[in-house]
This record gives sequence, structure tokens and C-alpha cells, in this order.
Amino acid sequence: MAQAVRLIKLSWENDDSFKMETNLDGGDWVTVVELDENNYFSTLWGDIEEMCNKFFNKTVAKIGAEMKA
Repeated sequence: MAQAVRLIKLSWENDDSFKMETNLDGGDWVTVVELDENNYFSTLWGDIEEMCNKFFNKTVAKIGAEMKA
């Protein structure tokens, strides 16, 4: 199997925005989640954090499954 590279980029600016993006093997960057500050940031953050953790954990699980196969 050829080597694969998954990049995960987090960018944020306090009181403005948060964004999680991913890139596989030098392809286009794909947005996983993006949130602009709209006075609901603190209310929504728990869901955003959970979504980011789920994406990361599923990615790591998929890598592990491929490596064990």
C-alpha cells in the first residue's frame, strides 16, 4: 500500500471565527466545520467540539483498520 498523508488544519480568531479543514494526499482542502461568531459561539461550541473529535477519531480508526488489514 502506498503512503497516505491526511492533514487537518484548525484556524481560529478569538471573537470572530473557527474552522477545521482536511486535506488528503495533497488534494483540495475540504471544510469539515466552520463557525463565525454570532453571539451563539459559546452555546454552539460543545457541538462543534464533538463534531471535530468525531471526525478525528473516525479518521484515526480508519487508518488503524487499513494498517491492520
